[in-house]
Amino acid sequence: MMYGATGIALATNRVSVIPVKPSKSIYKVITADWFWALCIVLGAVVIPSPKPDASTVLGLPKLCIIRNITGIACPGCGMTRSLIASAHLHLQDAITFHPLGPVVLVLLITYSAVNFRRFGIGLIKTGYHKPIPRIVPTTLAVCFAIIWLARILGFIPTPA
Repeated sequence: MMYGATGIALATNRVSVIPVKPSKSIYKVITADWFWALCIVLGAVVIPSPKPDASTVLGLPKLCIIRNITGIACPGCGMTRSLIASAHLHLQDAITFHPLGPVVLVLLITYSAVNFRRFGIGLIKTGYHKPIPRIVPTTLAVCFAIIWLARILGFIPTPA
């Protein structure tokens, strides 16, 4: 047996670590992507719908770094206002803020509902976590790029 500087015997055997697998812990929930999608949807429902001529949400300053620095709208400019207007079923305003807002809201709701089962309270019985098919984010990225280009070229108006 070896002794340390304090005279206490040091353990020479390896300590076996038994991993604890917490089931349905809060950590699993707050790190789940469906949880954050659900938070976005609930936030869009709770926040009051912006007026059609509103330049920000709740009078807060614009947070888009690209627009603040360059003055050019980014591909996602207007998405927050569009999601909120979509959640309140003001679809004309939502499309004015960002044409993909209603589509993104439906995708977030669908993804949250399908994967809610992972937590054990599923609305749709899937039995396991369903990943997003690769075609969905690829198509969305292409659509965002097309809308951004159309805004830069002046075919679609940029929201205030």
